[in-house]
Amino acid sequence: MLAIPAAAEAQRAVDVRIGTWEVAGRNPALYSAGYGRNFWGPLGFNLRGFALVDEVYSDSSLYGLVPGLTLFRGASTLTPFVLGGVGVAMQPTSSPEFVALWYAGMGLEWNPLRWLSLAVEGSYLVEDGGFNGFWDLRAGDRQGWAGSVSLAFLWGGGDGGADDVGATPASPVYSSGPSDPDPYEVQPVEPAEDDAGLTLSDQVVNTAIGVMGEPYKWGGTSTDEGFDCSGLVWYAYRMHGITVPRVSRDQARAGQGVPRRIEDLEPGDILLFANGGSTVTHVGLYVGDARFIHATTSGGVRVGTLAGAGDSNDRWWRDRWVGARRILN
Repeated sequence: MLAIPAAAEAQRAVDVRIGTWEVAGRNPALYSAGYGRNFWGPLGFNLRGFALVDEVYSDSSLYGLVPGLTLFRGASTLTPFVLGGVGVAMQPTSSPEFVALWYAGMGLEWNPLRWLSLAVEGSYLVEDGGFNGFWDLRAGDRQGWAGSVSLAFLWGGGDGGADDVGATPASPVYSSGPSDPDPYEVQPVEPAEDDAGLTLSDQVVNTAIGVMGEPYKWGGTSTDEGFDCSGLVWYAYRMHGITVPRVSRDQARAGQGVPRRIEDLEPGDILLFANGGSTVTHVGLYVGDARFIHATTSGGVRVGTLAGAGDSNDRWWRDRWVGARRILN
């Protein structure tokens, strides 16, 4: 009943919710608003004010504050999750009575945009008038299923839907124009004459190199519109029949983990970057020789380096490199 969307670790959200509580005789309407965030891996916390309004018997309405926990919320663009919690509510009688509320349930969340979340939820809600616990209720305590839908607005943390990264004021700013060639020019890998062809990894890398110079486009996944960081990775693999997740937070869980050492990287590995903390906010594709190709907000599709010899822009990314994932074995 009372959960908060959070699309990534340390992401925050405010939401509004409407629904109903199915109890014997009457079905109070549910209205609520709350704030929450993910604070450790898949575990999230929320704090919510709510009203269970009984329009027939107003003294049976409940108004209160409920903290709770969610699990697995925001793990991907479409996410099933679980939730539970306990809070305190007041009945507006001539002599106000306070009760405890217990709830536990499941829901389904959809993040169509990085800043927007929609969710449907069902939970079992128990009124505990004696504060004895849901296992020792009074005869008149109500209990039943509550169903609701919510709309949430998200900020902070990692990406939500089609992503953007590194767009903070401290991000690198690249100049552009004919007089500003890429200092890390990369040529496609050429097969030896006696080789029947390239490895699949080299083919993926060549596809990414082939769109060098394309403009940055938030949500972009093609040469017709441009690319964002995860869109470039998605495109390079997709062109060779390999499906990887569309957004960086999901790409950060794809394939197998690779140690954070340049010598352990292979062409085609997905490099993970975090602009503070451990939340992945940017991705790139490893090319080889300590270089990687990525789509940046002000530089478009370009090549950077993980070596210490790069310019200030590349050192900015190198300092934020937190890991890698291998899609192809």
